Amino acid sequence: MFDLKRPCKRCPFRKGQGSLFRLPSLRLREIKNGTAFQCHATVDYENFDDPEKRQGKRPQQCAGLIAVLLRSNMATNIMQVAMRCYGMDLGGIDPDHEAYDSWTDVLRAHGGVEPKGN
Repeated sequence: MFDLKRPCKRCPFRKGQGSLFRLPSLRLREIKNGTAFQCHATVDYENFDDPEKRQGKRPQQCAGLIAVLLRSNMATNIMQVAMRCYGMDLGGIDPDHEAYDSWTDVLRAHGGVEPKGN
């Protein structure tokens, strides 16, 4: 689930990709505040309408999002469980700093601004 160490080439959290995705700030907030966020490269889009199968055979959490959240002192619920309950060290994710440096950088890159109080 946490085997990916680098953001994939088309990761929305990889530097230079935000302007291609242009995710709305509301969607970015949902991702940031969500329980988990699976890497799109590991989703089974052929079975996307079937919640039992869409995770694919080997689902992985998005390394780009993990890197940005760690740098911003944030974590999804699944990251917190991995670190607190299982003692996982997520510090080795994105060793080449390919992901954005902060959540503010993500918002800027996607062309959105986080609403106040969120």
